[in-house]
Amino acid sequence: MYVLCIPDPPSYQPHEHAPPPMIPVPGGMFAYAPPPYMVPVHQPPFLRPPEPSQPHYVTNVVYQTPSVGPTFAPPPGPVYVEEAIEWIAATTFDVSRLAQKAFVGGEDRSDGSPLYVIRAQHEGGLVPGKLSIKNLAAYIAYRGRSVPVDSFEVLCAKREAVSWKSSSKGQVPSDAIIAGNTVNGEPLFIARVRHKGSLIPGKVHPSHGCCYIPIGRYETNHKGYEVLCKNQ
Repeated sequence: MYVLCIPDPPSYQPHEHAPPPMIPVPGGMFAYAPPPYMVPVHQPPFLRPPEPSQPHYVTNVVYQTPSVGPTFAPPPGPVYVEEAIEWIAATTFDVSRLAQKAFVGGEDRSDGSPLYVIRAQHEGGLVPGKLSIKNLAAYIAYRGRSVPVDSFEVLCAKREAVSWKSSSKGQVPSDAIIAGNTVNGEPLFIARVRHKGSLIPGKVHPSHGCCYIPIGRYETNHKGYEVLCKNQ
């Protein structure tokens, strides 16, 4: 780029077609004034002004990137598992509530009603016996007699949790269910015997070498029987 430089003009303004003005110089001489001339001037390259930036805002909201990984369900709550085998207290007055839950251990041939397994406290022992919900009557075999009981515990068990196994002479399988005890602490087990067409639940008394079932007003003993056992 060039800039026009013009020397200082004299005190008068000549006509545009007049010759260059004379200016005095030392020694009484005159000289022509130099004409205007061009002087190069450096100018930096053109720079485009920066684009206006987007305004910035301050916020207290935290934005999170959505997760694309696998999702996990919340841990489950407590799970309550019903016992496969349990004894539920009842009486002859309210036992009907257990009709759908009590374990069927036999059948009364006289009226075709099911017989259930119970156990009852008697003279310091806990003795297995039988229950007829239809007749609201429960009995245990004890010292030669069929003893009626009004308060007892009813066996409630899932069918797949138990099974009957044959045995005899006071012996029981290793997985037999201990259902009671004598006053001296000897364990008693659940047995059943077919008697005169009925299938009667009763007890195995190992030291006596037999099982006992309540029939009518008395108890009867049998050398061969089935023992209720817990499935592994």
